[in-house]
Amino acid sequence: MGNSDIDRYFDSVYTETLSSVSRFVVSHAARFQDAEDIIQNVYTRFYKRISDKGYDDIESAEAFVINIAKFECRSFFSGFKKQKDRVTNMSGFSEEESAALEAEMSRDQQSLEDVMSDKILAKQIFDDIIKSDETVGKIFYLHFVCDMKLDEVARQLGLNLSTVKTKLYRTIERQKKKFGI
Repeated sequence: MGNSDIDRYFDSVYTETLSSVSRFVVSHAARFQDAEDIIQNVYTRFYKRISDKGYDDIESAEAFVINIAKFECRSFFSGFKKQKDRVTNMSGFSEEESAALEAEMSRDQQSLEDVMSDKILAKQIFDDIIKSDETVGKIFYLHFVCDMKLDEVARQLGLNLSTVKTKLYRTIERQKKKFGI
């Protein structure tokens, strides 16, 4: 593979994945400057990898780059104390604030693999819905992505509220069966 092939592939992957990688890294970084450094490290590591070993074995570039981001986040923050160790004196907090902080720190974080599989499944379901009925696709988009209430969706699409509800709930049940959810 020539450098121009690698550069084209890298540019394509960068364009396609920057948004999702940025969201992932920013959600894990305490400061925006840290996120910028991590993102730069992710794509530097990715470019080095495809330069050294090629990219024919990479099935999903997005999953591959997100895995690098996961590793980079762990590496970047391993030098810092864990969040639990940062708060040494909680005497200034009220009981409610202390309880909320402890609950937040002990909360289980969803693994990257789970997040990615959920994202892939959601995309498959949405693609299936769009293919079967464009109106239902619009209902799902407006309700779940745009966070519109069902009566607002009905008004926007010029449909009866009962029609919107019926289409939404029947499609949800059909998708649950189809995808084994």
